[in-house]
Amino acid sequence: MKKNIFINSIFYLFIIIIPIQQGYSFSVHNDNENDFVTNTNYDKQNVSFIIRKIHVIGKTKYDVPFISELSGIFPGESVDIHGIKTDNAIRKLWKSNLFKKISIYKKSVYKNDIDLFFELEDLEEIHEIKVKGIKKDEFPNIKKIKIGDKISGDLIQTIKNDVQEYYTKKGYHEIDIKSEINKDRDQKNILCLYVNKGKKIEIEEILFDGNQSVQDQELLKFMGITKKYFYSIISRIQNPIFVQENIKENLKNIINKYKSIGFIDVQVFLDSIWKKKSGNYGIKIKIIEGKKYYLGNVSILGNKKIKTDFLKKIFFYKKGDIYNQIGIKKNILNSSNSILHVYFDLGHLFVNITFIEKRILDNRVDLEIKIEENKPVYINKVIISGNLITKDHVIRRELKTYPGDLFSTQKVKHSLLNLENLNLFKKVYYEIKPNKENVDIEWHIVEQNTNEFQFHGGFGGKNFRKIIGNFKLNLKNFSIKNVFNWNLWNPIPQGDGQKLVVHSQLGKDFTSYGFSFTEPWIERTHPTSMTFQSQYSVKKIENEEDLYFLSQIYKNTQISHEKNKFLKKINISIDLNKFLTFLDPYSKIFTSIDYERFLYQEEDFSSKKRRFHNLTYLISLQRNSTNPNIIFPFQGSQIQFDSLFSLPYSVIIKNNRNKEWMEYFKLKIIFFWYKKIIDNMIFKAGGELGCLGQYTDSVELFPFQKFYMGGVPNNLLGFKLYNKDHIPLRGYSYKNKIPNNGGIIYDKLVLEIRYLIKNLSKLKIWTTCFMEGGNISDSYKKFNPIIMNKSFGFGLRLFWGPIGFLGMDFGYPIDRDLVHGFNKSKWKTHFIIGKDL
Repeated sequence: MKKNIFINSIFYLFIIIIPIQQGYSFSVHNDNENDFVTNTNYDKQNVSFIIRKIHVIGKTKYDVPFISELSGIFPGESVDIHGIKTDNAIRKLWKSNLFKKISIYKKSVYKNDIDLFFELEDLEEIHEIKVKGIKKDEFPNIKKIKIGDKISGDLIQTIKNDVQEYYTKKGYHEIDIKSEINKDRDQKNILCLYVNKGKKIEIEEILFDGNQSVQDQELLKFMGITKKYFYSIISRIQNPIFVQENIKENLKNIINKYKSIGFIDVQVFLDSIWKKKSGNYGIKIKIIEGKKYYLGNVSILGNKKIKTDFLKKIFFYKKGDIYNQIGIKKNILNSSNSILHVYFDLGHLFVNITFIEKRILDNRVDLEIKIEENKPVYINKVIISGNLITKDHVIRRELKTYPGDLFSTQKVKHSLLNLENLNLFKKVYYEIKPNKENVDIEWHIVEQNTNEFQFHGGFGGKNFRKIIGNFKLNLKNFSIKNVFNWNLWNPIPQGDGQKLVVHSQLGKDFTSYGFSFTEPWIERTHPTSMTFQSQYSVKKIENEEDLYFLSQIYKNTQISHEKNKFLKKINISIDLNKFLTFLDPYSKIFTSIDYERFLYQEEDFSSKKRRFHNLTYLISLQRNSTNPNIIFPFQGSQIQFDSLFSLPYSVIIKNNRNKEWMEYFKLKIIFFWYKKIIDNMIFKAGGELGCLGQYTDSVELFPFQKFYMGGVPNNLLGFKLYNKDHIPLRGYSYKNKIPNNGGIIYDKLVLEIRYLIKNLSKLKIWTTCFMEGGNISDSYKKFNPIIMNKSFGFGLRLFWGPIGFLGMDFGYPIDRDLVHGFNKSKWKTHFIIGKDL
């Protein structure tokens, strides 16, 4: 039996091998399968065939010359018996992406002469793509297909795979994709893709097994199950979407949580998945906690420049503490507030710090921190690149990194913050390049257009019947020294970081022109800015509100209503702004000298002109330690003390009988404190206090010098020659007429909870819930700072770079109406434009 099987095996092997040795032809299909078929006998010593003629057959539009050029095979050439040349031709034809099927075979004519046949089937030519259920722009493989392109089944399958993978990562696990090629009336091919994404699969149920030290509710936070709060009262559970990558990341977070409380041997893995009746999934997570470890002895080795006692103060974990593996690693190797950060600040950029965990009995871990300090690194060169408009000196004066200095990460970060705060560049980043034993720091600048031209109009005045036009030209990177050098205009003189603003406001009854110029560095070594500004305004007096301003001085003078009257104002001021770096990086002093000249004049110029002057001095001490930015601070504080005063002219100028020179003094203090509660929720608390005084009782105060409280001011609806000191108090009314009381002393307290909804570089949106109270009085004796008019409410804020602040608040007054003096409990709407409260 075994002998017969062996004989039969030899016979079949002989049958298979002999035909292969007698002759061959070649055929290739879409599945890349090669077949060799016997056609003729040939002499074993012959090694090639001569191609007499080439034929192209099948469903193809291409002719013989094109196929010969594409495949590299021409009549008269020889073809080896091993098929190497034909294999290369097949590869070339496939790479052309023109054919769906390719077959090559021969027909013997005479001896070694053959005819070669190319049987081809062209790929479909696509004239249009129709996609239903998805957006084409989300997929590069669809976007790159152009009209007239050939499309293969492999490409269609690749597109399907891309679509499925894309939406699976978004939680669509039941996606259905179909494709077909249809013909329209003109017999043009249309590739149709039909995608039914189905619904997003949520994780409806999560079970934990093995957790004893951490409760289920806390673990659920790491799995993306959160409560969404609306004004801290209403909440709803939001289930996470089932995405494998997210689950892996969540499991890592659970592992890190356990390692932070001493369970460094913990194992966490996905145990099982099942489908719920709703179509969503349930999952079970298995946790093997292991032993809980505590910190034993800590030894620091290799440190020579920094004392061990100082390093142990930075390493704030003590013997006997729970072994927080995650926190310990950060405390040693983090980029800030760590041992590594201390060495970086001292120039040891190439320091090497490692730590070894040595486990001993009683679940304790001894820690050995090894430090290889290496040599300190100095800055060799500071290179600036990419600044085509801004001059080098404008950038270099903001830097804290100088050639020859020790490298310091703190100084590099400070320099980066200074450059970003200039608001001249689209992007700023640095690159540290090793240079032998030192480093070069290259600052890369991406510039942007900083010049703005604004023109807008609207309606203002009483009942919004007057048309207002505003014009403003804002040049933020001006260069005054290049004004007279025409060759440096591009298209205006710029590059020195100076600011020039030209503005105008026009209306039927008023006109205003002005400009301001700011030099940010009047000192070479300290950032002290100086601003000079001037403005001229003229307003036609029409109502009692305008007349009341004058009647406070000229009480015995009757102003005619028959003639047109005008009130003109000239304003000139010089401001200095200087950082007090000897105190801390957050403090600065702002000083200003401001002169205002008012002139009352009638139309026929026959009356005596009436004029008065207001020369004041302002000293403002400010400290702002908020971060990460002043738009929406997460933490820090703001404090400001203002002292505004004039000289006692009634004492200095004896003949000041007409009281042309105003005299008064004003003191204010403002304080706000910010604290992060959870995630994007911030608590804000603060208040302000102000008082207004006189040098002598014989000189009366002007209404616009007093304090006004209630409502929210909005200066966009009309033009005013003088600004009142208005303290916002939401929930209460504010009457816009100057005779409306006014006070000489006030106080205010504010409590707010803010929640950040959208946080982008140039766009921020948040909600606010507030409770505030304030009091104002025209007498020091009658003023009681404890008795306040209180209110509460909520609102919405938006900050967008091009327009600034926009907001709407709804306030409800708890106490009597401040202005009208009677009880009036009603929600009030306040619009916030240009500046946050």
